[in-house]
Amino acid sequence: MKIPYNWVREFVELSLSPEAAADRLVNAGIEVASVTRVAPAGLSGIVVGEIEAIERELGESQGHRLVLCRVSTGRERFSVICGAPNAAVGVRAAFAPPGATLPGAAAGETRRIAVARIRGVESQGMLCSERELGLGDEHERGILTLAQDAPLGADLVAHLGLDDSVLDVEITPNRPDCLSVVGVARELAALTGAPLRAPEIAVKESGEPVSDLARVRIDAPDLCARYTVRVISDVRVGPSPAWMAARLRAVGLRPISNVVDVTNYVLWELGHPLHAFDHATVRASTIVVRRGRVGESFRTLDGQDRELADSMCVIADPERAIGLAGVMGGANTEVSDATTRVLLESAWFDPATTRRTARALGLRTDAAYRFERGADIEALVAANDRAAQLVAELAGGSVARGLLDVYPRPRPRPRVRLRMSRVGRVLGIAPPRADARRILVGLGLPVEDRGEDLEVDVPSFRRDLAVEDDLVEEIIRVWGYDKIPSTLVPTTVQLVERPERVRQADVVRRALAAAGLSEAVGWTFTDAPHAAALPTSAEPLALVNPLSQDAAFLRDHPLAGVLSAIALNLRRQHASVRLFEIARTYERRDGGTAEPRWAALAVSGQRGEPAWYRAVESVDVYDAKGLAEHALATLGLAATVGMGGTLSGFEDDCHGALVAADGTVLAEFGEISARVRAAFDVEAPVFAAVVSLDAALEAARTPGRASAGLGDSSSGTFRYEPLPRYPAVQRDVAFVIEAGSAATAARIESAMRELAGALLRGLTPFDVFRFPDGRRSLAWRLTFQAEDRTLTDEEINAIQERVARGVSERFHVAWRGV
Repeated sequence: MKIPYNWVREFVELSLSPEAAADRLVNAGIEVASVTRVAPAGLSGIVVGEIEAIERELGESQGHRLVLCRVSTGRERFSVICGAPNAAVGVRAAFAPPGATLPGAAAGETRRIAVARIRGVESQGMLCSERELGLGDEHERGILTLAQDAPLGADLVAHLGLDDSVLDVEITPNRPDCLSVVGVARELAALTGAPLRAPEIAVKESGEPVSDLARVRIDAPDLCARYTVRVISDVRVGPSPAWMAARLRAVGLRPISNVVDVTNYVLWELGHPLHAFDHATVRASTIVVRRGRVGESFRTLDGQDRELADSMCVIADPERAIGLAGVMGGANTEVSDATTRVLLESAWFDPATTRRTARALGLRTDAAYRFERGADIEALVAANDRAAQLVAELAGGSVARGLLDVYPRPRPRPRVRLRMSRVGRVLGIAPPRADARRILVGLGLPVEDRGEDLEVDVPSFRRDLAVEDDLVEEIIRVWGYDKIPSTLVPTTVQLVERPERVRQADVVRRALAAAGLSEAVGWTFTDAPHAAALPTSAEPLALVNPLSQDAAFLRDHPLAGVLSAIALNLRRQHASVRLFEIARTYERRDGGTAEPRWAALAVSGQRGEPAWYRAVESVDVYDAKGLAEHALATLGLAATVGMGGTLSGFEDDCHGALVAADGTVLAEFGEISARVRAAFDVEAPVFAAVVSLDAALEAARTPGRASAGLGDSSSGTFRYEPLPRYPAVQRDVAFVIEAGSAATAARIESAMRELAGALLRGLTPFDVFRFPDGRRSLAWRLTFQAEDRTLTDEEINAIQERVARGVSERFHVAWRGV
């Protein structure tokens, strides 16, 4: 959850830097993952400007009317060419004068604004849209407009509050009270001793009573314990002010309209979800909270039709469903530009029901995130009042008199007695009673004195406090865990040497990784078909109570893991795979069991990436043999090639062994048989090798044989990256370059990477052809892949065309696709 720091400082006076505040929160048990700046990198020198006049029109460009504007910053005037549809006299907007910088197209790049000539006319700067400023994706509506009271010449970053830092706070499920700006401010107030200033809520009511404009009926009180409604009339739906839009963008939300943005703003400020309905679309002006009906469906705000169930809580009017309680509203009552009267909902919904509904429909919303953790049932009125106040201020509406508050069974507030003697007994130390009282009061917990003890009236927003020791935990996390005295237990420190087997496995792991193989970590278990495809001399060990049939046996063949990994990679369209695994197998031996250790490796596909300077070569058995020899060599072992390995799974006529001088088989290699590949659903040829780490360790212990390879390895840091879930798509492009052209392959490649965008995963030249007249044809293969979806032909074709046409126009080369 993203929390702008300056927003927090509106409610508590802090002299701490954002990083220092984050450290305080972390030490108190509120995890802060990162602290980042709000303003995009490279945004500098942008000011508030006003269009004083439209001096003349310059025709059209790409469907937009170009005009020459006179822009004032209060101290200077500039002539600026602009094609935005909302450029008009009197508009105050974001202006980049010459010398200002904007974020570049790629991360880390900047774009400096300079005086330019457009159609023979000098343009002294630029009026900027959200996208050009790096603040959002909006561009078609035109330049970023500001309020008429925005001070001319003021720095835009400071004016919009972008000179701020955002705390990325990770809240545990038991602390929903911190899922808001005020909640985090409350924590910092308690940690620093500064007073908390709650938002000022003052609703100005007028006109008809709300009871004449709306009604509420709760038919499912077990799913909805409380429901409040306010009605605001004569609203004018439009864009939100720049300061609110900037704050919403800072927390990761897209501004929509002033009314909708207010509900999101209050959600982040106070932590309670709200929803705004178009009053005119609610039949009979009546809200009915009920269960969904089997076979009932309606369309949510995201445009999807949802099938409801009787386990779901639904907001409805007397005729139809209009919202999923606590999850998402319905498209049939959506606030639009035509809305003039708003029905504002603030309610409390059952956490378990909300969680089941969100998961069943695949809807993960900010509202559901908070309701399923347990929203504050007593915060409804304040949230509704705050939202009504802001809607009236920003959309010009009038708030109807009164509030509909349906609360059938008010919940009592628990009281917990805290004995100071208990604090000392639990912690080994106790703060002074006055400090304990101050800490609890600072956390928003009303405290009464009971002699030497304290009695706490637990507020509804702290649903995690139920017993005395919960209060002890609150005291120590704010007072400081460092206050607990440390006691060193007398002991003897004994140095531990890494076992020889561990050092041997690390040496082999580094050697195979350095040879270009990726390490696979497979399951210890296998299933009956795979065990049958790779038989050993004994029956595999069966589990008495397996989790599934796919994990019914312990693995007894060293190739089972790498072959499963090869199959997974090939299914995900990775045609060339090079893997190894340091693994154990499990077998019966001498009346008991044994766990032999192995280094298994497998390769499939091409030996290298396709390139214009070499032919495509496929891996063969010699690749597997060479890798096995490489692993043994790093252990200081030499072996000769022999035949007659004992492991199953290889083709009979392509199965060899690496044998030590005394005849011990150290490794086996060969081509995986067609029968085994069929069992693992692998069609491509696979070549594999298996090194017996136990046999290699015994051979290395033989007198006179080198074992330098078992030295301690230097430590390193590794990060696991999962396999891509979605397939890659490849496209080829080729260009004909005239003799003597300055266009080089490097320049063309750089341009293609820029034009292709973030979906490009690989760019490889694979063909060069020279014509008799000196022209050259260069061809590249582009690989595209997304982390969150399967790419469509339309997306890839559009990118391919953009790349090809862009290169053709930039370097004046011919695209062979046309």
